[in-house]
Amino acid sequence: MRTRIALRTEQVAPLSPAQYSLWFLDQLTGPSSEYVQPYAYRLRGPLDTSALEDALNALVERHEPLRTRVDQVAGEPRQAVRRHHPRPLRRLDLSQDPARAGREAAAFALRPFDLAGEDPLRTLLVRLGQRDHLLVCSLHHICCDGLSLAVLGEDLSALYRAAAHGQDVGQALPPLPVHYRDTVLARARQADCPAGRPALARWRARLEGAAPLRLPTDRARPEVRTARGDRVEVVVPADVTSAARAAAARHRVTLYMVMLAVFAMLLHRRGGGRDLCVGTPVSGRSAPEEEALIGLFTNTVVLRLDLSDDRDLAELLHQVRGRALAAYQDGHVPFEHVVDELRPPRDLSRTPVFQVMFSFQDFEEDALALDGLRCTPWEIPVGSSKFDLELELGREGDRLRGFLEYSTDLYEAGTARGMADEYLALLREALGLPGDSPGGAADPVRSSDPSPEEPTR
Repeated sequence: MRTRIALRTEQVAPLSPAQYSLWFLDQLTGPSSEYVQPYAYRLRGPLDTSALEDALNALVERHEPLRTRVDQVAGEPRQAVRRHHPRPLRRLDLSQDPARAGREAAAFALRPFDLAGEDPLRTLLVRLGQRDHLLVCSLHHICCDGLSLAVLGEDLSALYRAAAHGQDVGQALPPLPVHYRDTVLARARQADCPAGRPALARWRARLEGAAPLRLPTDRARPEVRTARGDRVEVVVPADVTSAARAAAARHRVTLYMVMLAVFAMLLHRRGGGRDLCVGTPVSGRSAPEEEALIGLFTNTVVLRLDLSDDRDLAELLHQVRGRALAAYQDGHVPFEHVVDELRPPRDLSRTPVFQVMFSFQDFEEDALALDGLRCTPWEIPVGSSKFDLELELGREGDRLRGFLEYSTDLYEAGTARGMADEYLALLREALGLPGDSPGGAADPVRSSDPSPEEPTR
């Protein structure tokens, strides 16, 4: 559904439904690192630190969500866009003790935010050597989503290029046609329109009566869910990825649908039952002018799948395709509104409607590219999980790579590793491939070792 968006001048706007949900959780449980998104790169080469500082300030000036706090007006939370005052880039010199870099970066990146008292972006530059630095950006999810991080990398690269060449960073990028708060106001008007009610009714028909996932766990479920979690790496080798693409073409589905169908098979085989609800994110950017914005656009849709009668891959793909397309059609309805419509029984031990998430990205995000520097991603373990389980996959060259994130309240690390390995084996089985081959071994995980000799992968 396309949304017409007009540029407005209000400095205070309502929160989007997704933002409101994050703010409410923050008020209910207190600030935590559960919804903190780290973004970190190792920078090797002759870094112009003054240009980087100017570029970061220009980025915050350009994208309002990076300088928006949550104020309460008459008891209701509101986006309050703050005037940006250029600030110095925080720096930490660890050139004499680079082994501390991982600990210091994680401690900085995962520190909780005060949504009312500070901007939802913090930055730190760690010096590891004369030509070796680590840039750490910590963002609260209330100001960004996954696609926003791609926009951040692209814009920061362009702004740094301008600053490093002595150009005016204010003129390095074309003006944004709209701002994030304009999109929120446009969607609020759309939500109040009677035409949106049939979509909500369709969501109710799809999901009413769905039971919580009953996947066996290693530990008893606590009465109140926590965010404690961890993750294990999942690498889908090139031969399996290629076979999955071929199967997708044969069955006229997407690669995402193939990977999701096999994940549903795994949950079923692991004892999750025949009636499965799996959450999956959609971009939520419904107008062309939103593609250049940083902000929280992502919405969640729920696919309810029937795995009775031990359906084979072809049958399951047909079902996944139909239900995914129907969900996308109504993907503009905020998930929070769907929950309000369903009114599931209050249960503090699990997330409402679904407890397992599947995230997939069949493209490679534009990496940070600072002129004259070799920039490589630096992974910061988040140590949390928003759901019982989440399988997150994305393209990396000719293979897929990602993580199985799991609640440590429920699962041991060995169980999670076993599920990840079984998923890979089930992929081979479903696609008619032989068992593990030499090409199926996982490559090493990107390192967070700060030794200056070799680049991180």
